[in-house]
Amino acid sequence: MPFYEIQHTYPLSPSQQQAIAQHITTLHSTTFLTPSLFVNVVFQHLQSENHRTTYFLAGQPVAHNAAGPNRILGMVRQGPSRTKADFDRLAKRIEDAWDEVVSGVKGDGNGQAGVANGNVTSESNLGRKAKKLHLVAFYPMLAAREAGTVIPGPGEEASWLKDNMAYFKSQARDYDDDDFKGLLEEVERRDDLKALIS
Repeated sequence: MPFYEIQHTYPLSPSQQQAIAQHITTLHSTTFLTPSLFVNVVFQHLQSENHRTTYFLAGQPVAHNAAGPNRILGMVRQGPSRTKADFDRLAKRIEDAWDEVVSGVKGDGNGQAGVANGNVTSESNLGRKAKKLHLVAFYPMLAAREAGTVIPGPGEEASWLKDNMAYFKSQARDYDDDDFKGLLEEVERRDDLKALIS
């Protein structure tokens, strides 16, 4: 359901990408009761030599290089059950996860970066700037179909999950679909999702 695009200029290793994707998936799916199968994350490494996008900050072009801006954009379902405060908290938790994975720095919970491994880092200002996450932003998803189903409106997760359970089971059984098998296992494992279909 949500679609997160991580546009980064700092080169991320495959293990960093996987860790960030896992953090975002867990944070989003537990914040908004979404099965993880429906949390999409894509990484786009912006490199000046093969990327034609021109990015402007404060009205000035910013080169897509190792010190350029890193950002996470999330296309999400919005509605009365999902407040701005909910998304602000989620954005902060995503930013903290980025800092931990990319810089090894844990936030203090108040928006202030801590220190890496208990020590003040000796990394250069340019190096720290290159790793910094510039933006986490959310924008609305009006309508979509995903994995053969219409996505639910915010607050409609319980009826959507119940209404589509037979379809999910048939995909797992009749098509031997590992993604849907994983979804069914997740529903059984997660009390919050299990409660939606009780």
